[in-house]
Amino acid sequence: AAHAAARASLATATTTTAVSSSSPPARGPVAVGGFATRGAPRVGTPRGSRASRAWDPLSHGASRARGAVSRAIDGSSAMRRDVNDDGETRARSREGEDGLESVGRRRREGEPRAGEMNVRRRRAREIQDEIGACESAWEVLDVVARDGEGFNAVNSVTAMYRISRLLTSRAGRLRRSEAKHIAADSRFATLLEMVEGGVQQLDKVGLEHRRWAYHKLALPSEYRMRAALSIRLLDRAKDLQGDLMDAADVEFILTMVEEQEEVFNKVNASTALHRVARLTTQTIPGKTKSADRNALFGDARFQTLMNMVDRMACEMSMQGVSNALWALARLDYPTSPAMLESLAARASSQASTAEAKNLSTTLWALAVLGHKPRSKLLKAVADRSLVVAKDFRSPDVVNMLWAYARWTRYLPPSDKPTPVVVAMLDQAVSTMSTFSPYQLANLSWSLAILDCPPAPRVLEYILNTVANETGKLDGTALTHVLWAFGVMGSPTLGASADFAKLLREAGRRAEAGKVGRTGAAGVLWACGRLGVEPDSKDTARLVNRIYSKDSAKPVDPQALVHSVWGVSTFERYNFDASVKELVIKNISVLKSAGSIGPVHVKALRDSAADAGIDLQKLDFLSE
Repeated sequence: AAHAAARASLATATTTTAVSSSSPPARGPVAVGGFATRGAPRVGTPRGSRASRAWDPLSHGASRARGAVSRAIDGSSAMRRDVNDDGETRARSREGEDGLESVGRRRREGEPRAGEMNVRRRRAREIQDEIGACESAWEVLDVVARDGEGFNAVNSVTAMYRISRLLTSRAGRLRRSEAKHIAADSRFATLLEMVEGGVQQLDKVGLEHRRWAYHKLALPSEYRMRAALSIRLLDRAKDLQGDLMDAADVEFILTMVEEQEEVFNKVNASTALHRVARLTTQTIPGKTKSADRNALFGDARFQTLMNMVDRMACEMSMQGVSNALWALARLDYPTSPAMLESLAARASSQASTAEAKNLSTTLWALAVLGHKPRSKLLKAVADRSLVVAKDFRSPDVVNMLWAYARWTRYLPPSDKPTPVVVAMLDQAVSTMSTFSPYQLANLSWSLAILDCPPAPRVLEYILNTVANETGKLDGTALTHVLWAFGVMGSPTLGASADFAKLLREAGRRAEAGKVGRTGAAGVLWACGRLGVEPDSKDTARLVNRIYSKDSAKPVDPQALVHSVWGVSTFERYNFDASVKELVIKNISVLKSAGSIGPVHVKALRDSAADAGIDLQKLDFLSE
C-alpha cells in the first residue's frame, strides 16, 4: 500500500511528468500474440542488512510530495526522440513555469465546443438540402435571409450555383430581366460576400461552381477574373506539390516560396515545411542536407513559409496538421503559443476521421513542443484512437504512449490507466515482434511513467530483446530501460542475466561518458529498488560519471538523492573519500541555490550513513 501511495511522487528530470498515485487494478488477460496483458505485480522493497535501513523513494513517507523523487532520466533526451518512419529526433522541453489551467475549464474566445461543432455540421447539411429543394432563385434568397448565419462555405457556393442554374433557361440562356432584379436584391449581395469569404475552404468542384455561376450571372469582371484565377492557381498548386515532393535541397524549396507565394495553398504550405524539416535534419540518400538551422530560421523566405502555415492552419486536414507539427518538432523551431494553439484546435476538429499515424504524430509533436493539451484535443484523439487502435504500428504506439507519458500531469485523475493507454498497450503486445530495441526502450519508459506495467512475460521479452541488441540503444535509452525496470520489474528480473548484461553495458558507457549523469543515477536507483548490486567496477564507473570533476554544473538534486540512496543499499561498495567530498560539495552548492527541499534533506539524512557519508557533515542542511 505504501508503494502504491508513494508512486504519485515519481517524476522525471527531462519530462517532469508524474506517475499515477495508485497501482493499476488487475485487468482481465487479453491473450494476443502469445502474451497476456494482465497487470504485473507490485515490486517489494529489497531486503538486506543495509537496504532494509535505507531510504526507499517508493516507500518513504515524505516522498508522497509530487516531484520529490525519480528524476532518473538522462537530460540529453533520447526519450524525446521520434521513432516513426522518418527516423529519430530530439527537441528541448519547453514546458511552461505555470501549471496547466484545469483541463477544459477555459477555452479560447470564439472557439466552439465539440457539441456545438456537431450541431453546426448537422445544420449545414440541412441547409444544403433546403437549397437543393428550392424551385426559384427567390426561394434561395429566402433561405439566405433566414439561415444565412448557419451557412458554411459549401452552402454559400451551392446557393450561388443554384441561383445561376434556376435563372438559366432550357436553351442555356440567362433570363436577364429576372437576373437583374435578383442581383439588385440586398440578400444577393450578402450571399456574394459569403461566397468570397469562404473561397479558401472550397475544393475544385466548389471553385468550378463559383466560376460557372459568376460567368453565367455576368457579374462584374473583377469577380469573374478572381473565380477563373482560383481554378488556375489550384492547377498550378497541384504541379507545385509535385515539385515540392521531389525537392532535393532546402534552397530549392525556399526559392519556390519566394517566387510562387501566391500559388501556395494549405497543402503546399504543410508539405513545404515538412520537406524542409526532413532535408535539414535527416540524411536522405541522394539528397543534400543543410545543418545550419539558425541560418534557416533567419531566412526571410522561411519566415514567409511560417506565416503561410500560421495563416492556413485553420484550413488544414489532419495530414497537413501532423506534417506541420512534425516539422516544427524536428526543427526544434521556437513556435509561438498562438500557432500551436491554432494547429491543436484544428487537430481537435479533424481527429474524427484521422489515420492512426497522423494521430500519434500530432500528439508526439505537440508534447515535444511543450504544448499543454486541452481536454477537447485529448478526448477527440482518444475517441478516434480507440476506433482505429488496430491500425497503430509500432512507431505509432510508441509515439502515442510517449506523448501521454509527457502529459501525465494533465490527464484527469484516475486510479487506473485511461482506456486509450490500455488499448495502446494491448496493440503493442499483439505486435511486439515488430518493435525495435530502441522502440522497446521508449515503450518501457512510457509504461513506467504511466504506471501501466504489462504482464511479467512481456517484461521478460522486452528485457531479453534489449539485452541482446544493446548496440541499437544510445546511452540515454539504455539508462531509461534500466530505470523503467526498476519501476515495473521484480527482484527476479533484476537478478537475471539480461539485466546484468545491461548493467555492464551501462558501466562501460558511463566510463566513456556516453550516458548522462541523471541517467547513471537512475541506474543506481533501479538497482537499489530491485535489490541488485552491480559489479563494484561498474558501480564506480556510474558514480564517477555522476560526480565528474570536469562538470561545471552541480548534480541535479534528484540524481544526487538517487545515487546516494542506491549506493546505500549496496553491500560491497561505499563512496571513497574523493567522491564523498564531491557529494558534500554538490549538496552545499544546491543548498546555496535553494534547490534542495525538505524531501531531499530527509532522503539524504536517511541514506547518507549507509552510503559511507558522515552525517555530521550534513548538519549545514538544517541551517
